[in-house]
Amino acid sequence: MVVRRTTLVGATVDELISLIETRQLSAGDSLPSTAELAEQLDVSRTVVREAIAELAGQGLLIRRQGKDTEISFPDSDQFERMVRLRFALAGAQFDQLQEFRVTIEIGAARLAAQRATVEDNIALKKRLDAIVSVTDMSLLHEADQAFHSEVARISRNDFIIMSLEGISPLLIELRKRAWSGWVGAGRNLQELIHAHAEVLDAIVAREPEWAAEAMARHLDQARMGLEVAPHVASHSA
Repeated sequence: MVVRRTTLVGATVDELISLIETRQLSAGDSLPSTAELAEQLDVSRTVVREAIAELAGQGLLIRRQGKDTEISFPDSDQFERMVRLRFALAGAQFDQLQEFRVTIEIGAARLAAQRATVEDNIALKKRLDAIVSVTDMSLLHEADQAFHSEVARISRNDFIIMSLEGISPLLIELRKRAWSGWVGAGRNLQELIHAHAEVLDAIVAREPEWAAEAMARHLDQARMGLEVAPHVASHSA
């Protein structure tokens, strides 16, 4: 396995990932020594160290002084940083974020209805109860997010879970705008709560299409709240 690409460090990063795949290494396993990797990839030890440092910076490897470099199980942190930086550079793109939610969360609800256990239903009911019992609007967004995160967890799809976890700070801000826009436009808060209850009912009933449709209707409420949110803010300013 000889690396000949122009960007040597980047190519070595790719080769290290390929090595992890081909050897079927798992989280906690150690990489070969720097010397072994340099010989195997036909690059200098410096290049190997830089490639390892890049992967460690992304949270994919763990370096410990005097010990082997270990593989770390990827989580949503790296995705979260990337998305937050993109938002910071490109400006708020809440319309696109909402479109992403619709694409992901309708499918998550459908899968949740297929895969939910009795314990899952109980956990989701507790999330709904938390929304109902909230009296402080500043806490409502967190309760709402917890409900949707629970639906994602019940879907048992790691890609869905990681994607939504990775954008959770942005989703909190989106929810604040959506709830504020909905209430500020004079709409009844109970309509939103009822929409969550319908999602729960569909999942408990193990009706995937109903769950997907209920989630779609609820997310359309969020879209409407987002559409009026700027106007509500300008009138209250």
